[in-house]
Amino acid sequence: MVVGFLLVRRRFVWYNQLMASDGKRTSDGGRDIKACIFDFDGVIVDSEKYHHLAWQWLAKELGVEFSYEEYRPFQSGGRQKVIPYLFAKAGKTLTAQDMALYSQRREECARAALGRLSPKDIVPGVVDFVRNLRKDGVKCAVASASSSSHIVAQRLGLLGLFDVFVDGEAHLPHKPDPAIFLHVAALLGVLPQQCVVFEDSQNGILAATNAQMAVVGVRSHFTTLVPVIDDFENLSLQRIQQLWTNKC
Repeated sequence: MVVGFLLVRRRFVWYNQLMASDGKRTSDGGRDIKACIFDFDGVIVDSEKYHHLAWQWLAKELGVEFSYEEYRPFQSGGRQKVIPYLFAKAGKTLTAQDMALYSQRREECARAALGRLSPKDIVPGVVDFVRNLRKDGVKCAVASASSSSHIVAQRLGLLGLFDVFVDGEAHLPHKPDPAIFLHVAALLGVLPQQCVVFEDSQNGILAATNAQMAVVGVRSHFTTLVPVIDDFENLSLQRIQQLWTNKC
């Protein structure tokens, strides 16, 4: 497997290349991309700050702080990991009853925090990028761990942008398990090796890598020196293929 990185300023980083023996090449040596799969929070909408806020509210109920640096490794990992962490930090024993109660509280906090989202939180250029991909015949989908993603997408008028939209309501194993990406690829009718995933969390990147998909990740989680694109709004399928070819 060839591994490389592509940084799109403030937003995206090329993380993983497909295995050369698995995917078809185009005539110019680029990869035959049939589908793009997007995480939702932090990729389509700049909402991770609100998810963190919801966890902060819950942490305060337990008498502890929960910084963004602490939160980062848990992104897309699910409440099954965060709640035990907060209980351990608070020095409390977590029972099954507590888990059920605080899972419900987490949903309540998340709904309240995400209610602050507005169209200005949509990532710049992403709507046009998805529309252009679909004009080029590339299928587009969302694969999100959050159970509220489809609600937010509908409220912001984003739901109709995608051929397939799968979120936490599907009750699939959480990332870094590749299940959600493999499920979405199957719904789209494409091979995993024909997909490019856009992710903002380490768990999401690992999940897509485990699915043998190419990955574009969010810059803020990486310090790798990489080729730079001016901004996400100028990103195109052709540009991805060009940079990919240059990195191979």
